[in-house]
Amino acid sequence: MEPTLEQTAAQLRCPHGETGRAFGQVMNLRNLPLIVNAFSALGLNDGDRVLELGYGNGGLLGYVLSLAARLHYTGVETSALMHEEALAFNQAFISAGLTDYRLYDGLKLPFADLTFDKIISINTLYFWERPAELMWEICRVLKTGGRLCLSFCEKNFMQTLPFCAYGFTLYEPYDVAELAHGLPLRLCGQNVRQDKAVDKSGNLTDRIYIEMLFEKTA
Repeated sequence: MEPTLEQTAAQLRCPHGETGRAFGQVMNLRNLPLIVNAFSALGLNDGDRVLELGYGNGGLLGYVLSLAARLHYTGVETSALMHEEALAFNQAFISAGLTDYRLYDGLKLPFADLTFDKIISINTLYFWERPAELMWEICRVLKTGGRLCLSFCEKNFMQTLPFCAYGFTLYEPYDVAELAHGLPLRLCGQNVRQDKAVDKSGNLTDRIYIEMLFEKTA
């Protein structure tokens, strides 16, 4: 039986159960262009410590670690199922000390100040319960001179997807910029990209997504 729109939205927010495993795989495939382009925009350097908010099932970790030498990748996730999947998929990387996966509450990042060189989040912004507070937390754990990349789909496109009526908060770029207001985060780049997706009628449509890049200035 096909999931309802509300069930689909709940799985996208926090995958769970057997259906959640399938959603984890689908999200990796459908979000692949966003993932590749966001990490490219972030610009990883040798030796960087990188944090990702919302790592899903961790299926693309090998790709991320190939982008520069001596990277250390840390991920935080709200889904216990995705955490379990990522641990199972990536034990070799974890044992080698290259990767650390954490569950968190979606509000507080369990790290010391000034821990990470780069921070990234792809298609999770819609689900942030207290976005201004989480942006403050991101800024806190980002090193001075470090970079943040937030990748998300454009509001008008998201409004064509019927499940977005259930628990999604949609953003324009100026809304995201406002989250950084008053923080030592300078908007240093913005990319608008396009690929193909399936709309609510089952037809191909142009998916427009945005990468916003911030640099911590102090």
